[in-house]
Amino acid sequence: MSSNKSDKDFRKISIDTFFNFEAEGIDIAHRQVKLIHNTGNVPASGNQLEIAVRNFFRKKLPEKYYISNGHIIDTSLRASPQLDLIIADNFKTPILYKTYDETEYLTYESIYSYAEIKSSWDKKHLTDFITTAERLAKFLERKQISPNFINTGGKGIELDVPTTKNPFQNPLLTFMFIAQSETFSFEHITEEYNSTQWNLLPNILCLFDRGIIVNINKKALDDRVFKINLYPEFLIDNKEDNEWILLEFDKKRSTLGTLYYIVLEHLNTCVLGFPNMLDYMQQIFEIKPDKIDFLKDY
Repeated sequence: MSSNKSDKDFRKISIDTFFNFEAEGIDIAHRQVKLIHNTGNVPASGNQLEIAVRNFFRKKLPEKYYISNGHIIDTSLRASPQLDLIIADNFKTPILYKTYDETEYLTYESIYSYAEIKSSWDKKHLTDFITTAERLAKFLERKQISPNFINTGGKGIELDVPTTKNPFQNPLLTFMFIAQSETFSFEHITEEYNSTQWNLLPNILCLFDRGIIVNINKKALDDRVFKINLYPEFLIDNKEDNEWILLEFDKKRSTLGTLYYIVLEHLNTCVLGFPNMLDYMQQIFEIKPDKIDFLKDY
């Protein structure tokens, strides 16, 4: 009996099927969107889908990650528009302030990723996404983490050699989630993808019912190796070796699972800085040198 068992191969697990339940949950939320939208309550219809997608990441990701739909704010107190999904580090004081209506302002240093979630495809959604990314890059600032830095659980240490080929270790991963893409056409995005800087495009354009648009290495593909470029913005010098493609799936669970694992890879490799709460405090309460009294003067 024991010899027979030892001769058997380990059974291959169909992990992709595990995403069936989550994909069906998002599908149900999307169908509710249509029902609520038909009643004329447009804001409420959009919320259903956003909540479902946020709950997917909230349940799947470890507790060290915080899921929100608030605003990103930097130490100068400049704030982004409200974003549909934000993934932040739950251990690095992500929330600077929460209002009575539950609106959250999250410190820029603690942000891993953000996304926009839409019920159906409209090419205007991509244009709006690019505008938000452009304004975020222009008006908000956060310190770039050196490629020589190693996070040791405290403040970290600086090495004399880089640990990555990337110019810094804390890039934002951005993506769009489109629940229904039957009106999607490549003609809607070709001009934007050809004329827009890659750092302003979504790293992932997820068409839930069709597949995902990502950037890949063409040379590796010639060798039958599928290599996703997680951060296309770092490929400015050799764009000709890389290209945006649609990776098509016939099952929504596969699209959702692929999106999840790409996001997970980013979370595993991204190294964030620490929000300095004293810097935020100084800006919030307008602490200035001319408002300081020295005790020895009295």
